[in-house]
Amino acid sequence: MSTVSQSTMAAPVTDNGVLYTKLDRIFRSPTETSVRVSYSMEIAAKDDFDVGEVERLIPQPVFCALPWISDENLRYADDFRRAPTLALTDKLCKAQYTVVNHVSCYNITEQQVDGLLSSGIQNLFVIRGDTVHEEQKFQHSAALVQYLRKQRKGHPKLTIGVGGYPYGHHQSPSKEEELRYLKEKIDHDVDFLLTQTLYDAESFFRYREQCRTAGISIPVIPGIYVPYSYRHLRAMLNLTRITLSPDMDAKFKAHATDDPEQFEAFVVDHFVGVLRELLEPNVTSSDPIRLVHFFSFNKFALLQKVLQKLNDFFQ
Repeated sequence: MSTVSQSTMAAPVTDNGVLYTKLDRIFRSPTETSVRVSYSMEIAAKDDFDVGEVERLIPQPVFCALPWISDENLRYADDFRRAPTLALTDKLCKAQYTVVNHVSCYNITEQQVDGLLSSGIQNLFVIRGDTVHEEQKFQHSAALVQYLRKQRKGHPKLTIGVGGYPYGHHQSPSKEEELRYLKEKIDHDVDFLLTQTLYDAESFFRYREQCRTAGISIPVIPGIYVPYSYRHLRAMLNLTRITLSPDMDAKFKAHATDDPEQFEAFVVDHFVGVLRELLEPNVTSSDPIRLVHFFSFNKFALLQKVLQKLNDFFQ
């Protein structure tokens, strides 16, 4: 990514409620004979990122999400607009993309949250973060969501998303306790729930039903990660602390020694199959999936191959 000058970053990033309007249109549109599906994607803020690669995607994403790297971003707490992630946000906004910025509870203060909001950001995906210190202000993401809503009361709509765990959160004592806490968090006026990486459709449907039973009515968006190598798959499973079923694990292990082309063909076929299982019930479902989120890791050519094989769904 090219260096963005201080003067270029002078104007605050702003959205003026565009994402809120987009999501409202997507999720509140009447169900027709066939439900067209939109997608969003997470982008890694890397130095070699080329916005042109995003511009060449067909169709185009509803929004681009940018991860929060606490230690890096908090170094710029005196002016978040100088942070690399916010520089990329500005770059994407200038290219007419809607951006959702992640923000972590990790070591962030109320003053720093206020500073982040003053940069003009209006779309946030709130996470707790893997590390929590006893002395930090926000011990849980629910507290940060509550604070954000309080600070923006009477101001333009702040669109907020939070994460969900179809395979369970590793620190939750039980699924019931996890869903109870999630419901309390969402009751602070969360707009959408985005799942952790999915590897099968059944886990999503089961999780969404559990959410609905718990009284969670906001959109639940399936998160899809298409691994570009077996090694990266194992790293992601370790990072997200997801344990695959024995059958699913064996299915991936069977391709552990594939050459890159063979592995890519396998994962494209597998996740196209998962997505078809997710989307085909839309026609008769009272709760159709209208938006899918991809964790791209900037492998845009791989994402395009998946989208092309599913062009009967995606708009």
